[in-house]
Amino acid sequence: MTGILRLPLIPILIAYAIGIYGGHFNLPYFSQGLFLLLILLALWVLLMVLKRIRWASWVALSFFFFLGIFSMQSYLHPKHSPSHVSRFIGPQRILLEGTIDRSPQRTRTGTQLLIKSHKMISGDRHIPVEGHLLLFIKGEGGPLHVGDRLRFLCRLQRPHGFHNPGVFSYERRLAFERIHAIGFLSDEKMWVKVGEGFKNPILLRIEKWRDHLRNFLEKEGTLPYSSLFQALVLGEQGNIPEDVREHFIATGIAHLLAISGDHLGIVAFLSFSLILWLMKRSELLLLSLSARKWAAAMTIPCLLLYTFIAGGGISVIRATIMVILFFLSIVFDRERYLLHTLALAALLILLFSPPSLFDVSFQLSFLAVLSILYLVPRLLRNLKREGMPIPPEISWRQKIWKYVTLSLIVTVVAILGTAPFVALHFNRVSLIGFLANLFAVPWVGFLIVPISLIASLFSFFFYPLAGLLITVNQFFAALLLKIVAFFASIPYASIDLSTPTLLEIILYYLLLFLMVHLRKGKKIRYLFVGIFILLAADIAYWNLKDLFRKDLILTFLDVGHGDSILVEFPGGKRMLIDGGGLHEDRFDIGKNAIAPFLRSKKIRKIDTLVLTHPDPDHLKGLNFIASRFSIGRFLDTGLRTDSESYFQLEKTLQRRKIERVPLNEDMKFQSIQGVEISILNPPAGSPGPLSHRNPAWLNNQSLVMKLRFKNVILLLTGDVEREAEERMVRKGHSLRAHILKVPHHGSSSSSSPGFLEKVKPDYAILSVGERNIGRLPHPEVIERYKRLGSKIFRTDKHGAITVMTDGERVEIKTYLKRDN
Repeated sequence: MTGILRLPLIPILIAYAIGIYGGHFNLPYFSQGLFLLLILLALWVLLMVLKRIRWASWVALSFFFFLGIFSMQSYLHPKHSPSHVSRFIGPQRILLEGTIDRSPQRTRTGTQLLIKSHKMISGDRHIPVEGHLLLFIKGEGGPLHVGDRLRFLCRLQRPHGFHNPGVFSYERRLAFERIHAIGFLSDEKMWVKVGEGFKNPILLRIEKWRDHLRNFLEKEGTLPYSSLFQALVLGEQGNIPEDVREHFIATGIAHLLAISGDHLGIVAFLSFSLILWLMKRSELLLLSLSARKWAAAMTIPCLLLYTFIAGGGISVIRATIMVILFFLSIVFDRERYLLHTLALAALLILLFSPPSLFDVSFQLSFLAVLSILYLVPRLLRNLKREGMPIPPEISWRQKIWKYVTLSLIVTVVAILGTAPFVALHFNRVSLIGFLANLFAVPWVGFLIVPISLIASLFSFFFYPLAGLLITVNQFFAALLLKIVAFFASIPYASIDLSTPTLLEIILYYLLLFLMVHLRKGKKIRYLFVGIFILLAADIAYWNLKDLFRKDLILTFLDVGHGDSILVEFPGGKRMLIDGGGLHEDRFDIGKNAIAPFLRSKKIRKIDTLVLTHPDPDHLKGLNFIASRFSIGRFLDTGLRTDSESYFQLEKTLQRRKIERVPLNEDMKFQSIQGVEISILNPPAGSPGPLSHRNPAWLNNQSLVMKLRFKNVILLLTGDVEREAEERMVRKGHSLRAHILKVPHHGSSSSSSPGFLEKVKPDYAILSVGERNIGRLPHPEVIERYKRLGSKIFRTDKHGAITVMTDGERVEIKTYLKRDN
């Protein structure tokens, strides 16, 4: 390790990366950052002139540390001009004109366009506008291309994701692309193409090639194979079926679906090998030139061409930089300094795009290469000392054995080197990934990718042969998908993991990189054992800490327009009430908003899963939770609907043999760890078929639960409306509560005055989306709570809302720190 730290780029890279990481937190904007950097730079130069190398090194590290911080602030806290498109965000629709700045991203539900704004049109006035916005068009959106100029009428909005701990930040991801406004077009009449060709002619020519290749692959290939070819050639994954994507994730080969270092490395290897083979055919070239250096240099244009054909996205450019630098190391005789070359590649990438540090493809590619370069040579030396037979290349059998052995070691090292970040981003690790990769990487890299690229090339001038190649390639792709599906069907092919903490990631890598140095002395072995004990203690802490919890904690999750509440009882029992859900199927709330939150809290088991009523905004997220977490029992009102989401949930409950208990107000609920639970709604009796019932009736059948912990009472009301509220008042239920989950997202049909007079909540919790069809909550309902003196918390403004009580006092924390 000390040898690595002597390389000057390594400490600089580490300092810069730490600065970038620190800068992504919500630090106050420092307006004098440029001035500070100039001072540090001048001091650095001065100390170098005076030959104060040690002090100059520390100043250099400080310079790059602060450069990392301030570079991130330019993304997260930009100073927009008055004409920036984000200045026009508001409730009114505006007429904008702009140019499509990158290839349209098409999915089964719509088209996503990156628009470079030019002007806003208001009557006869044309107001110049600058900046990018993300435009979503429902449906295919017609034949749209890079360089097309559109005029469209839409309401601009700020990007808004789900603000829960441990959940992916949609706003931050767009900010990293310098996108601070989005718009939605649900009708083709709201936009028109007013021109085309407004882009660099070279880029337009490349985009025409991409359009030709896309049409060729769609026409000659059949689904799902054509979607696989498009992903490998064009970098477009939007049409890959969900089951295929799931199989690739389960087997640990999802990286093959994205154009990254793997694909560029394979393309580079094949190009380099072909050029080198051609050069070796000429004795004159071999005598007059260095064939390896010239082949490496001539490989670089091939890589650049593939980069442009693949769309030139930031992830592709990052991988291209990394691979090109490795080939330049051959050109300039720096092959012995590959770790230095890797550090240089990472530094250049981060200087070009600081947010790349948080991109999963950059992290996994960098860590895989780092692990291979550092660990594999040392492992091979250790294995030779142990007498493992790695024979010299004598016969073809021994060559095959050496290839298999080396491939297995490299694959295992790459998987181990990326495992913490795979768990961090996907909460999943494939146990058969090393076997699947041993088969899939060469199969895709040396068969499917080359044939796809050769067929794409021939499609421009020899179409029949290109079509024949695609037909042959479909056979290889079909075999790949069948084998991958078989691997994915093996029990425990992959396991779900909780989100690792920063401490756990650091301890893991210390163990991994110390492992190859255990022979160097007792100190290393003692350090290894100490770190292992510390990691084991950390795991034990997370598994046991909830057993000693004495407080009752409720977290009202931000799931947009919907409900989802996590109840954590004293002693560690947990209940999840509802799972949110969008009315459209394009986004799984359970998978993308609830599960990441649960896994960030190291929660793997839900003792009680509850569905208050089978509305989509309460139901749809539950199926993923029921299928991927350990569930003790399932509670609902017994209502059944004929929706596909409900059918899938029932199927999951039956498959996993989860006990199902229907509840109504006549049933007594067993207390949980000192928390008394009462059911106040629905009334007893069979509700009858739902086919002729209206939505209000279904809402009034919601499960209403009252939780009492010592002297604190919470009332969770689902979507009940005035009719159910008045029935509970007439029934004489004790409705007084300190904390009320506002019924039906603050609809005017709920929170009736008579009901609120009985409840008189100190705190009112609103689970509501920032953008919803009913424009909830209703202003009159908000006024009712204000007149009662209730303090209102809203998930659309505060994000996740956590209520903590010891039975006497109540403490409320919000994920977003905003005033009410």
